[in-house]
Amino acid sequence: MKWFFLLSFVAGTICSVFWTGLLIFVIATSRYQGMGVSGPALALPLVFFIWGTGEMFRAFKSVELSD
Repeated sequence: MKWFFLLSFVAGTICSVFWTGLLIFVIATSRYQGMGVSGPALALPLVFFIWGTGEMFRAFKSVELSD
């Protein structure tokens, strides 16, 4: 069970870093205006990824490590 939470935490961290890089690229190239997407709509998935990663870390800390 502990491996599930650890892998979920790692996956959330990777997604957060990837999405942050995507946001930096989009802002630097100003491509979001051509895509027809507003700025806050691009940041919402990042908030979700960070929240989910935090929850997985909290769950990982509370799992018994007897496995």
